[in-house]
Parts: sequence; C-alpha cells; structure tokens
Amino acid sequence: MNSTVFGELVFNVGWKAKTEISLFNNNYSVIIKAAAYFEKDGITADQEAAIIDFGDHKNERLKSVEKLLLTDYSEGDASKRFVPRTLLFQRNGSYALLFDDREDEDEGIVVCLQPEAKIVSQDEYL
Repeated sequence: MNSTVFGELVFNVGWKAKTEISLFNNNYSVIIKAAAYFEKDGITADQEAAIIDFGDHKNERLKSVEKLLLTDYSEGDASKRFVPRTLLFQRNGSYALLFDDREDEDEGIVVCLQPEAKIVSQDEYL
C-alpha cells in the first residue's frame, strides 16, 4: 500500500516501512510500524496525524529520547547499550520507539514519545 503520509508500506502483522534516525551521533535504520490486526484495518487518521507530528518534530523527539536514556541510565553508556529497532504508531495515535537492550536480550525498553515522554519495559508497553 502506498500512503501519502507513511510512504510505501507492506502488511505483516501491521503496516511496515523503513526510515533512518540519528541518536547519539549514530545513524540507525528502523522499522516504522503502524499497528493493525488485519490488512483491511488500514491506517487510522490518528496514526497519520502521529507520523506527521513525528516528522514535524523529529529532532526534538529524538533529543527527548537521548535525554530520557541518559537520565534513566546515567550509570552506563546508554548510547552503546540500547539499539533502536521500531518506531511504533498505535491505532489511537500514541507512538514510541522500541529498543533492544544489549545487556538483557530477553527484555528491551520502550521510550514513549506521545502522548507522554517516558521509559517503560517492552513487556509493560506491549
């Protein structure tokens, strides 16, 4: 499917595309995922508004991610410990960046960006 907001998307347990982000002066290729149970569900207006919000405020959202990681994980090197994998847009328009944790491969973290900026475990978020 080609979305005017998301671009070219493929359905695989949600609509997926790729994008590039930069955190801690490192570039990462991440999956953009618009949550959907079935292909016929399409993309909601809230999800489209959320991706526009992220695009319009990308630099400040990513700076917020860096600040949260440095604050919550000040004892280690968050820039080396966490690897961004997925930018997930929920059906209601909330969105978050999901990270793998190199120190705990079974449990990643999620930096929620909208409606509230905070860090939670992937188990808690998903």
